[in-house]
Amino acid sequence: MSHPESLKKLQHTLESFLERAVGQKEQRLAVLEGINRLDDIARNELGDMTGEAVGEWFARHNHQLEQGDLRPGDIDRIGHILHEIKGGLNRNAGSPEVRKIASEINRWEGAARRSRRSLTLKRGPELKTAEDDSISLFGKTLARASGMFLEMSAGRKHLLSVLDESLKSAEIQKNRETLLLSAFIIYYLKSGGYKVEPYVKRLKEAERLQKEASSYA
Repeated sequence: MSHPESLKKLQHTLESFLERAVGQKEQRLAVLEGINRLDDIARNELGDMTGEAVGEWFARHNHQLEQGDLRPGDIDRIGHILHEIKGGLNRNAGSPEVRKIASEINRWEGAARRSRRSLTLKRGPELKTAEDDSISLFGKTLARASGMFLEMSAGRKHLLSVLDESLKSAEIQKNRETLLLSAFIIYYLKSGGYKVEPYVKRLKEAERLQKEASSYA
């Protein structure tokens, strides 16, 4: 493979990584928005409008559980809120609409219990893995870097701000994942025509500091 082809392949890999990271961030924000909306419903006085609001919530957010978008903590929090709502609805259980919503909550709770068991079963084999191949290790490194990108990019408006924080972490904390994340972002910006020379110098310095720290470890 020629050098230009290698660069093009690397560029495609980095762009795909950043696109996935942005997609994961949007997905996470949608989950948090749904939980906050359900919490708002529970805080209102439980009346005729509550059943309608819960029904609309299920219509918009049921797929998050079915697609595996929810974390165990999300499932527990949603379950707790729904339990409170169901308790209030049971005090006005004469309406067919209220009984339907209560039944839907029961169905969701059952699906949530199955989802939690599935998450537990899926995590087991990871602990038993003694050695990973290079592809698996690289994939895990990308996942960790992606998670850091999501955290660092929250509330920021420009990728350069994320790069600055990532480089600071690489320099001060000697974090390998933030060093790699910085390299990803620098190459991405360079491919878009940004002047990245100062950041390249900081990247090299951070790499030097990490090598020194490893040699003294």
